[in-house]
Amino acid sequence: MNVTLEKIDFDNFHDVIELELEASQEDNLPSNVYSIAESSLSTLFHPRAIRTDGEITGFAMYQFGKPGEWDEDECTIWRFMIDRRRQNTGIGKIAMGLLLDEIKAHNRCSLVDIYYAPHNTAAKKLYSRYGFVEVGERDDGDLIAERPI
Repeated sequence: MNVTLEKIDFDNFHDVIELELEASQEDNLPSNVYSIAESSLSTLFHPRAIRTDGEITGFAMYQFGKPGEWDEDECTIWRFMIDRRRQNTGIGKIAMGLLLDEIKAHNRCSLVDIYYAPHNTAAKKLYSRYGFVEVGERDDGDLIAERPI
């Protein structure tokens, strides 16, 4: 299985916004089109298509802290999703490893955090596999997990 990350462009945009979650997962994340629009507001956002064997199978987006701000040495993974038709196939495991490698290659942060709904046990399992440890809860009830990079 060949999994890669790529920047969002005209060639993959439509495929990324057509990705779907299971109905029970839809409240876990904003839509991909919303996330791509949000990423256009700051150069600190990095949206990525996840491609598997030539097909767009997922979406991820991370953001570095703003230089000079309290979180300048942090990176937040705001979005990570695999299309409902390709979940539980190992793509998420590979893509998360690639995403963390890409973040590390920027040499911009020493800590990565990610947020997820308390009932999202699949996310918790995946993130803990990569060394993310729960450290608290956001105001909206999502759990906060972090790991050094």
